[in-house]
Amino acid sequence: MPVQRVEQNKSGLGNGLACAIAGGAIGYAAKYALPLTSQEMDSDYKQVIKSIKKSTIKRKVDFLHEIKDLPVRTLAQDAYIKSSKDFVKRSICTYNLALKKIRPTAPFIVAGAVAGLVTSFVRSVFKTDIN
Repeated sequence: MPVQRVEQNKSGLGNGLACAIAGGAIGYAAKYALPLTSQEMDSDYKQVIKSIKKSTIKRKVDFLHEIKDLPVRTLAQDAYIKSSKDFVKRSICTYNLALKKIRPTAPFIVAGAVAGLVTSFVRSVFKTDIN
């Protein structure tokens, strides 16, 4: 019976390394994509959000009292009134992003790299090349 030579797969290490790097990049992106946890939204978080809403509403009310008696408002005044609600949302989103930015990066990258390595290993184990 003739014996056929089995080709060696030399890309195993490179493939694992590439998957680990891709997993680390995905882990880094997950740092910003995952929502805030209940531990991150503690009493300090709630106090800052309350402060943002309170100061914005106060400024809007003061401004509206100043311009409510005007017979004709300018486009800028109308735009300010419309944009004040968006300002609250943007301020809260910016604060949330700042909280996500101070999260430790290493656990996300390590978890992503390990997931990439496991994926590479499972893919190599279940790989079926029929020539």
